[in-house]
Amino acid sequence: MRRRPSQTHPSAKPLREAEIQAAVMRMWRSIGRPHTLVAAIPNARAAGQAGLTKGLPDRIVIGGTIGIGLIELKTSTGRLSAEQKAIADLCEHHMLHHKVAYGLDEALRILTDWGVLRAYRGGSSLPTQQAAE
Repeated sequence: MRRRPSQTHPSAKPLREAEIQAAVMRMWRSIGRPHTLVAAIPNARAAGQAGLTKGLPDRIVIGGTIGIGLIELKTSTGRLSAEQKAIADLCEHHMLHHKVAYGLDEALRILTDWGVLRAYRGGSSLPTQQAAE
């Protein structure tokens, strides 16, 4: 059985942000701890839509050791927008858990540190989309 290369492996093709978001959800469904939630904040293209706010993080996380946290998912070369920086600052001001994850491995380490995933050590193969659904 052939393993998928780790995202941090030099020859691995970098994941797009949408792929990172999907992989995070597959991993949480596969190795997430009971009584936790990782959910999307549907806010893409927020401009001009009532109630939507530019800069909100990609995922809300509930449970584990943090209570409630927010995580912004970026590619390994991604950059925060001014709106995303402002939301991060607002979270810090109010002492909310907020992290920016650059790449899949970092996102999964954050979720493990927050007690939402069972012992993720990085570089392991991801569950297939069919297996996770």
